[in-house]
Amino acid sequence: MSVHGLGGIKEYVFDPSSPSFYDEADLASEERRVFDVCNGCRLCAALCPSFDLLFSRIDERDVTAHELSEGEMHEVMDACYYCKLCYSKCPYTPPHEFHLDFPHLALRHKAVRYKKEGAGLAKKILADPAALNRRSRPLAPLANAVNRFKPARHVLSWALGIHPEAPLPPVASRSFGQLFKKMPKIETPSDRAVLFTTCLVDGNYPGLGQALVAFLAACGVEVVLPEGQECCGIPAFDIGDIQASAAKARKNVALLAPYAKQGLPILAPVSSCAMMMATEYPLLVPGDAAKAVASATKDLFDYLASLKKRGLWPKSEPKPLGDVAYHLPCHLKQMGVGFKGRDLLAALPGTQVKLMDACSGHDGTYGIRTETYEASMKSGRKLFGKVREAEGLIATECPLSALQIEHATGRRPEHPIVLLARAYGLG
Repeated sequence: MSVHGLGGIKEYVFDPSSPSFYDEADLASEERRVFDVCNGCRLCAALCPSFDLLFSRIDERDVTAHELSEGEMHEVMDACYYCKLCYSKCPYTPPHEFHLDFPHLALRHKAVRYKKEGAGLAKKILADPAALNRRSRPLAPLANAVNRFKPARHVLSWALGIHPEAPLPPVASRSFGQLFKKMPKIETPSDRAVLFTTCLVDGNYPGLGQALVAFLAACGVEVVLPEGQECCGIPAFDIGDIQASAAKARKNVALLAPYAKQGLPILAPVSSCAMMMATEYPLLVPGDAAKAVASATKDLFDYLASLKKRGLWPKSEPKPLGDVAYHLPCHLKQMGVGFKGRDLLAALPGTQVKLMDACSGHDGTYGIRTETYEASMKSGRKLFGKVREAEGLIATECPLSALQIEHATGRRPEHPIVLLARAYGLG
């Protein structure tokens, strides 16, 4: 298991290979047990839609957790979008004898329903963003125009279940992988690091990847970009397709394990993908290779902070950025390494960083599906209010949170690596 974890959480209740994993009666029994504990505690009240629904259904009918209907249990579990914020609140996570792992229980619930009922083609398409980007890239200008054209968005709502108001990431006409091949290489590097590009950087925001490579080059770090990377697999969690997620994880583990065993760090510029590799891969792909990849996966800014301590840092004089409001992504907390992106920005001269600790509510397909869009926007209201009040620049390490923030407030956040590159004059 990876050394990563939030608040000491390094044990998880999730084993798809267990004979009882897909047993509906066993699942229902475990859910009622967990719901009963949660109802007696309620530290997670108002934390996310799942707990709001759980407690309201119990209170409205004045029943116990064991008296909830099957439909109500589906309602509670379907509302979980895997932010994992409950790990930071729950006093009963392993190794406590109550052994509560609510996010993985919700994931198991979705997996059991997926195995029994499947999912429509539209949901399967949305659960594979890498393939969607590959198909859209040759027609990128048209795809982006469609995304902005309201009548077309209503067609997408009918065809794919995408809410017509939900923001969609732009499709890049050239992938980051294509652009990377033309970027200058370091002749005598002081360090090497493996880049896991993520679907968002490779297919939607290649400029973010270029800024990252340019900044690492200024630190004397050679970036290794293995070809054949798959989506990290976390979007498939939204529909409970554990097999698809595990298949992608196996491919990435086979590709990255040789580098991990050489001692090279693996960097993912999106915290959700880094969290997936560091905490979920050993659960989906048992064996030493997955554990090696998990242990080698580093938070990007934790790695950059280590470079700075070693004196591997850009030589140019940085420019001040002024006020920066820094959004803390939920999945970054799961990495358990602190908030090094904020710290590196705050170390710039003439730069004042204010932390915004609130969920954007996006979480991949949850923020765009017709049935969950409104709940997603409701979950992000606290953050949107903070953004509206903030002065200066807005920063977040999650491109999807940035999309959600801009949609709700009109203010466009930047990734911290882009701001660092800008401060040091690296483009």
